[in-house]
Amino acid sequence: MNIRLETPQDYREVENLTREAFWNVYRPGCTEHYVLNKYRNNPDFIPELDFVMERQRVGDGTSGMEDGKIIGHVMFSKAEIVLDENCPIERLRVGDGTSGMGKILPAWTFGPISIHPDYKRKGYGLKLLNYAIGKARELGIGVLCMEGNIDFYRHAGFDLASKLNIHYHDMPKDDEVPFFFAQELKPGYLKGIGGTYCPPKGYFVADENPEAFEAYDKTFPQKVKEYNEGQLPPFAEKAKLVLQSERLTLRPWFESDADTLFKYASDPEIGPRAGWPPHKSVEESLDVIRKFFMNDNTWAVVLKDTSEVIGCVGYLPASSSNLKIAEDHAEVGYWIARPYWNKGICTEALLMMIDYCFQEKGFTVLWGSFFLSNSASGRVMKKCGFADTGEETTCPNLEVGSDHPVRVMKIEKWK
Repeated sequence: MNIRLETPQDYREVENLTREAFWNVYRPGCTEHYVLNKYRNNPDFIPELDFVMERQRVGDGTSGMEDGKIIGHVMFSKAEIVLDENCPIERLRVGDGTSGMGKILPAWTFGPISIHPDYKRKGYGLKLLNYAIGKARELGIGVLCMEGNIDFYRHAGFDLASKLNIHYHDMPKDDEVPFFFAQELKPGYLKGIGGTYCPPKGYFVADENPEAFEAYDKTFPQKVKEYNEGQLPPFAEKAKLVLQSERLTLRPWFESDADTLFKYASDPEIGPRAGWPPHKSVEESLDVIRKFFMNDNTWAVVLKDTSEVIGCVGYLPASSSNLKIAEDHAEVGYWIARPYWNKGICTEALLMMIDYCFQEKGFTVLWGSFFLSNSASGRVMKKCGFADTGEETTCPNLEVGSDHPVRVMKIEKWK
């Protein structure tokens, strides 16, 4: 393997590598490739510490081994440590030592560090990192702070930052944060001081500009986003909401589902049957996802064979139900795209959610309703065990059909 500085000709290949390396690792999908794309123009970016690892070029490059292919990348950045009030002023390294936040000590960090999935767990990541750290030491960098997995980074000389009296910006000072590490490259650089590490602001560019990020990500090949329990805590919790059947996955919605949602929700045969108007634009679909679908009681219905979102299923608690129901009851709702009607898919999705509502949420009764003109919806509920109450009512909260009668159905908790 050969390690060298990144060049502008490498940028797109490296961004795609970074996307492949981080996809579904810490969150569904990833944002690290967008951070990298924007960070090269950030004043905190250190071009002298921006390295790629490539397969060694041999002979005429026709050996079938993709000679010269980039399989790794790491970049470094400036950061800061906000010093504790009792730190001596002579320890400061920048300007007059004030930033409006307290005294500042220069620090440095690195990442994203990426290794192509085909080359992970073969020692290449550690080789790349040790090389880059050596170059950072030659440049006179005093300390590196970073977040990650200690099982990997201890092999490159890192230890818990709390042992050096450096605290993590987002945690109480007395906490020993197991994912936050530091390493002095200049012995004694942190001697006699303590402070709070502040990561570079440029690392949060995707969260600050979600529309721009989504547009950028669409320029890459489509990949399937997934929740899993090994991701960061907010996403790992969402992984518990993922439900599986033979043909379907029910999962939380993503903003990146907006295009597909519009594709099917713009059909005039879909929304009015469920009490809402057809969507008029992708922007409207995105707004619906953000306002109504991104919660813990609404699922995207995903066809396993294609990984495409083909519908929606969810429940409303008593406080927001269209029906007058008890506190330990809920109201179900669902729709499936027209190309997938009459295939048992809606029944399969609803059965999964019924089981979740009874077994995980503890509801004792579930309610549903359908327009008298939409008897197919009633048949789905009957297949899932709902009984016809004989009651007809209206749902004033609906955007479409609020004055049209609906038939009320219910199912009691399975014994």
